[in-house]
Amino acid sequence: MPPAGRLQWLVTERPDLIEAAAAHLSASDWVASRLCGERATDPTQAGETLVFDLATRAWAPDLIERLALPEALFPTVREPGTPLGALRPDVARELDLPPGLPVAVGGADTQCALLGAGATQPGRMVVVAGSTVPIQQVVDRPLVDARLWAGQSLHAGRFVLESNAGGVGEALGWLAPLLFDGAAHPLLHLLDAAAHSAPGAAGLLSTFGVQVMNARAPELPLGQLTLTSLCAQDAETRRPALARAVLEGVAHGLLANAEQIAELTGEVPDVVDIVGGLSRSGFFGQLLADVWRREIRVAETAEATALGAALCAGVGAGVFADLEEAAQRCAREGRRHTPDSGSAAVHGDLHGTWRTLYEAEAGARQAATLHALRGLADAAPAKTAGEAGPRPRILVASDMDERGLDALRTLGEVEYASFRDKGRLLTGEPLAEALRGFQVFVTEIDLVNAEGLAGCHDLRAIVVCRGDAVNVDLPACTSLGIPVMNTPGRNADAVADLTLAFLLALSRKLIPANAFLREPGGEAGDLGRMGRAFVGFQGRELWRKTVGLVGLGAVGRRVLERLRAFGTRCLVHDPFLSDDEIRLAGAEPATLDALLADSDFVSLHAPVTDATRGLIGERELAAMKEGACLVNTARAALVDEEALAAALARGHLAGAALDVFAVEPPASEHPLLAFDNVIATPHVGGNTTDVAAHQGEIVAGELGRLCSGQRPRHLLNPETFAGFSWAVPRPPPPDDWLERHAAGTAPEVTDLRRDARNSSKD
Repeated sequence: MPPAGRLQWLVTERPDLIEAAAAHLSASDWVASRLCGERATDPTQAGETLVFDLATRAWAPDLIERLALPEALFPTVREPGTPLGALRPDVARELDLPPGLPVAVGGADTQCALLGAGATQPGRMVVVAGSTVPIQQVVDRPLVDARLWAGQSLHAGRFVLESNAGGVGEALGWLAPLLFDGAAHPLLHLLDAAAHSAPGAAGLLSTFGVQVMNARAPELPLGQLTLTSLCAQDAETRRPALARAVLEGVAHGLLANAEQIAELTGEVPDVVDIVGGLSRSGFFGQLLADVWRREIRVAETAEATALGAALCAGVGAGVFADLEEAAQRCAREGRRHTPDSGSAAVHGDLHGTWRTLYEAEAGARQAATLHALRGLADAAPAKTAGEAGPRPRILVASDMDERGLDALRTLGEVEYASFRDKGRLLTGEPLAEALRGFQVFVTEIDLVNAEGLAGCHDLRAIVVCRGDAVNVDLPACTSLGIPVMNTPGRNADAVADLTLAFLLALSRKLIPANAFLREPGGEAGDLGRMGRAFVGFQGRELWRKTVGLVGLGAVGRRVLERLRAFGTRCLVHDPFLSDDEIRLAGAEPATLDALLADSDFVSLHAPVTDATRGLIGERELAAMKEGACLVNTARAALVDEEALAAALARGHLAGAALDVFAVEPPASEHPLLAFDNVIATPHVGGNTTDVAAHQGEIVAGELGRLCSGQRPRHLLNPETFAGFSWAVPRPPPPDDWLERHAAGTAPEVTDLRRDARNSSKD
């Protein structure tokens, strides 16, 4: 038991630990009670409360009395694997399990991991390499040290001593995406890169992501990297060296924690077990063997905690006689790593250096902690204006997928009535009638005019599922204090996909090649015909080609992202971006003339303005590289169609792909449709079923911010936010309000004035 002085210190200095322990106990007790109606806990969970006698494996009544804690808080202590009761029928239905299923006592997560690793005998040491990395050694008597955690084993008469290295997995999960941005599995890339760097990490040293436990003085997880530009000067070796330095630092930190345990137990065993997510990595297992200079035994089952819990259940169900038998039968060794003599020698010298660095950082960590706390405070979401309120009723009349609707249901009560399903367009009095009792309206094509708004007394906010909210009378909403949000970029991925499809179809001549095999009269096995196809349909790859993007908005950026995978050089002309902004996006800035002259493909993604109308005319088409192709998925007004037809007729261009025309749809005899090397589609760029998912995600994000009192990112009338409140009723409009606003510009389903206004494709 803790000495009286330590108990007094806990009561006076750290009452939060007592409260946390009580909450921990209540949680484990609640699970058992919920499953089978029996209140019980096990010694490993009870041992975390600080009022459990490790030696007697029972509650410490004198401590409980001195702390004035109610006895009812402490449930019966049962041994792991003990049958507790039968699964309650209602819980069985909720979990889709057979009613009456036996419920057995389990154990604390790390102790279950020891069982899953087969570490049941005194002396066994296990590294549980998960989000946090506890290192536990099984001992035959209670060992107490103020720096470490002493606890119960799942086995009666055995105990554990733990030194926890902190949130190693969380730290690596934070760092890996920074080094390998965009990778599907950045941690795997981090481990792979580290494996391609030599031991010692080219002179780099790290204490990042790992702590040497000191329960007397808990710290924020702080660490540092010692970097010098003199090391790893080759650009290809820098990232691998940095990755290895971090992982080597973690391995040395884990060893330092194990050495703390060894100060009490007498030794770090010759063979150490590892389980958890990092144990799956062959590189990390070998690194641990080299740094620790010991054999590392990797469990066959990385999820050893789950296996240990299952073994407890197996004992409770009578499958195994006891935990020892369960571990012997099911906890299997997966592989072993033996120290490499050369690498181990490097790390033998390096470990003392690492410990010196870590200990010397102690003073600096105090100063760094204050700075980190300021950063945490600054990063806390600020409610700059507006006010969080109750759960609103939300009418969704736009297309939305189930995931988006589920996200909205976390914010309020949702009624889904898509305009496609209902076959209706709301405006005027029908709009007011439909919105009675709703505080939020999510619309796509409905005409939200002044007449309808005048009757929408409950309406507090509108989200428009389109890039240009032409179907909403924005001035009228603003005068009523109704925030209006939109969903820019909702179909940017769809248009970007079509752009890539156009580029690939043009470069590989897919349209005429597809038609070739359908020509009448073709005979099977006609090699002469195949020869004509081989000559006539020889294509080009996008690799090492230059694609010029005119405009780098939402669509242009997504096209740029897709082109990276093809090894394509990208030029960008966008007068609204600086050269550095374009370079940061991964492209090269260029004037329009330079882009046209140097590009194998030119793709348009610009809005229509007075400056861009007719942007690609006779002069610009003549300036394009001989044999280049033009793609337009933006606006027809950007291109002079007659000049394009002339450029194609004289063979200057190799082809064109168009999703937009001056008059839509174009007549079948339109001059551009006569060319075999022109791909034409009827304005389908943004028409995908997935747009509903994109806009659902944006809508949920915008309303989530508004509901929590934060300013939405896509707020079209920001002046409404400062005075917005869910709690205060919206004031009625003045008597002449409808007359004044009804005389304004009426909203439209489609922006027929699009080319006359500064708008762009969603």
